[in-house]
Amino acid sequence: MPKRSRLDQITADLTDAQREAVCYGEGPLLVLAGAGSGKTRVITRRIAYLLGCGVAPDRIIAVTFTNKAADEMRRRVEALVGKDVYVSTFHSFCARLLRREIGRLGRDASFTIYDRADSLRVVRRVVREMELDPATYSPRALLDFIGLRKDRVEGPRECRQRALGIEEQTWADVYQRYEEQLASNNALDFDDLLLRTLEVFRESPGALQHYQDAYLHVLVDEYQDTNLPQHLIARALQGKHRNITAVGDPDQTIYTWRGARLENLMEFEQDFPGAHVVTLKRNYRSSANILRAASACISHNVFRRPKELHTERDEGEPIVVAQFADSFAEGRWVAEMVQELMQDRVAPREIAVFYRTKNQSLPLEDAFASLDLPHQVVDSVGFFERRQVKDLRSYLQLLINPRDDVACLRVINTPPRGIGARTVEKLQAAAVQRGTSLLEAMRDAEQIEALGPRAARAARGFYELHARLSALRARSAKKLLSRAIELTGYLERQPADEREDAEELLDMFMDYAGQYDKRSPEGGLMGFLEQSALVSDVDGWNDQAGAVPFMTLHSAKGLEFDAVFIVGVERGMLPHQRAMQEHVHDTDRAALEEERRLFYVGMTRARHRLFISHARKRTLRGRQEQAEPSPFLEELPAEGVERLGASGRAAASFGREMDYVLKQKKLSLRILDGGANRLAAGARVSHPVYGEGTILETMRMGSRHVVRVDFAAHGPMVLVLAAADVGRA
Repeated sequence: MPKRSRLDQITADLTDAQREAVCYGEGPLLVLAGAGSGKTRVITRRIAYLLGCGVAPDRIIAVTFTNKAADEMRRRVEALVGKDVYVSTFHSFCARLLRREIGRLGRDASFTIYDRADSLRVVRRVVREMELDPATYSPRALLDFIGLRKDRVEGPRECRQRALGIEEQTWADVYQRYEEQLASNNALDFDDLLLRTLEVFRESPGALQHYQDAYLHVLVDEYQDTNLPQHLIARALQGKHRNITAVGDPDQTIYTWRGARLENLMEFEQDFPGAHVVTLKRNYRSSANILRAASACISHNVFRRPKELHTERDEGEPIVVAQFADSFAEGRWVAEMVQELMQDRVAPREIAVFYRTKNQSLPLEDAFASLDLPHQVVDSVGFFERRQVKDLRSYLQLLINPRDDVACLRVINTPPRGIGARTVEKLQAAAVQRGTSLLEAMRDAEQIEALGPRAARAARGFYELHARLSALRARSAKKLLSRAIELTGYLERQPADEREDAEELLDMFMDYAGQYDKRSPEGGLMGFLEQSALVSDVDGWNDQAGAVPFMTLHSAKGLEFDAVFIVGVERGMLPHQRAMQEHVHDTDRAALEEERRLFYVGMTRARHRLFISHARKRTLRGRQEQAEPSPFLEELPAEGVERLGASGRAAASFGREMDYVLKQKKLSLRILDGGANRLAAGARVSHPVYGEGTILETMRMGSRHVVRVDFAAHGPMVLVLAAADVGRA
């Protein structure tokens, strides 16, 4: 087929605005893509158009924010032109680059990538070593502080120079010790992947020139979600040819809390002089009623680029805004409405339930279970955050990076092998004294005078186990994982009541490893661990599972469904009270506008039906509190919106509420470590709903214990436990 004919075919079904963006020539291009305006189509067609114009596939790089989005973009391009291009997330691109280039910084390419839970362990260790009071210097708050400074490309030295008073100086010192500990462990956190890439570009102009020469065109999706380091990386890559295409929507900036800078999009023309701007205003997704309501709400924001979205679709069903006596009645109503939709032949996977925080899912899960409706909690305790999966990943990680003390501490006595907390302390002290890793200290355990013969043999035994596993490094990820489970005796030594669940989880993990081996036969163990470390919540969602997904509004970004339910739209929940108080926003207005954008994102995921609900009372963290409707509900137009009053079914819902409360009260807390005192502060625990955490404090209340636990996925929570509610893993 002649080239012109191929290009015409690529652009044949596009609108004038879409075609203008796809066919734009050289130089910076900003595509302002309203919700549902076909932005993925535009960016994939632009890639196909560039390929059709003769640009080689390896001269193009496209960057987005989730693996799922990257895979979808890659598939679409291949379907259009039969060619494969490099589509990646920022973090995956940087990890791949650093495996090749980090030696320029004097670092080892076998580095471990730490997730937030791993980083939190390091901060807690630093707090202990500095003898700080964790009540005053909260490890979670310290890690947030470090992340915020890294988002601003500020190191410990800059923090120390700006510190006002002893407390801020201490925070900077913790940051410094944290960085030293990561370097000692040969580890990078997620932020470091970006910062070390910038460091390579800054310190090694030759390396930067290599990547600038390699990529003639740089395309960045969801540009409104980029933080400062990502913005700088994009600028660096396009610096020679200035061919950058940025696609985004200021009205969908919802990640300021993790460093996203709306200014990157708002000031694009200043940062890239001569930029051409194309605005996509036609919405292809939502009915007129849904689009009208969403537009009315977001119009109350000031810091945006105003645009009037329009649709050629019909009015559609009215939006339903419903009020309920409590969250249990709300959950029951959602389940019943979903049941009706399914009876009307709407597929479960085309229905979604959104909420502001993960803690809101439990009444919904209970209601769906009572009606036997298929559902999937997308982002509760993520698959790769499960205890068993993290344990096996730690064993494998030690094969790549024996200096990783965080991984070593996780599995040194998992499953139990006679290496108690006192032995670990002595091994750590010996490692510090000798300037070695914990694993190296165990190699020489017999020479550590503080260890008794039995403890020394147990420590040496762990080192020998690691050596046997290391001999298997050349095998595929799946085979190596299978052998690790076998050699460690991990599955056989699980508690009897957890063995079946553990076996199912590890079977899924091996299936995942097998899929990786097929997709990336040359990737090896390092590539497998890297990919699994960079998976997001929504990446783990199986959209073909035939189940209604429950997910946070943040996770819903970029998705679309026939019917959407947004629950808990109440003051203090949406907008969320904590978000309004966080220091990441310069003003209260900025915080409120971000929460409104989050509501807008949720609304614009819906194609045909949109249900919004709120309750007069809501049970969170074991307490029932009065709730008021969100101010955002007052911003919805009268036209196309149907408002339903309280159902008055509070009494009828009491039975379900009682069952729900009893079920939650009977959930057990399992002790993962902690020595003789089972509920000691610092003990690592696991909860079937909230996942893993660390005990902060314990108080006696008659025959019960009041335990405050800092859960990695949910934050601090208070549990009231009887002796029967506590078990050992």
